[in-house]
Amino acid sequence: MAVSPLLPDAELVAALDGSACLGAWTHDVSADLFSVTAPLGCALDLAPGESAGVPLARVLSLIHAEDRPRIAGLFAASQEEGSPFEVEFRIGEGRGGARWLRLMGRTDIDAGRRTARARGLAFDLTEGRLGRGSPARQAQWQANQLADHVIAMKGLVPPLDNPSLARLVDRLAVEIGFELARRVTQAATGDAFH
Repeated sequence: MAVSPLLPDAELVAALDGSACLGAWTHDVSADLFSVTAPLGCALDLAPGESAGVPLARVLSLIHAEDRPRIAGLFAASQEEGSPFEVEFRIGEGRGGARWLRLMGRTDIDAGRRTARARGLAFDLTEGRLGRGSPARQAQWQANQLADHVIAMKGLVPPLDNPSLARLVDRLAVEIGFELARRVTQAATGDAFH
């Protein structure tokens, strides 16, 4: 019996359960229905029946007030451009307390230049952001985040045609590389992180 391509197999489910991935989300733009998997619905503090689809405004209302305008703007821009995006934000004090999430996705635009659907994955960043785990693990997470951000900056600087800014970002990338190397060396030798 063939496995449906729409249903994840047992290995994929096990991998997702062991990761920070909360599952998929979809926003049907024309119907304004934002649908999420059950774990993501729980993380967002949606009522049980709301995971099947709520207006985007309902999801935005659950996002921390300081992050909400940025996320609303990102969705609006993505609907205009049909581009991929990645964004991190906080959600309020729901059943599980304050949480940090990352949405990754893309908006598809049909041939008539109308936004059809946005979809992607969501990840829970709470453990790293709130400092859970050992100090060494937290420091390693922070160094990894710095590396991710400097890599993103390196990709964003060339279109600006600003050599001064490019040199600063390159210098920052080197310093972060040294920090990561120091942490890898310390982890390999068993030294405590300072």
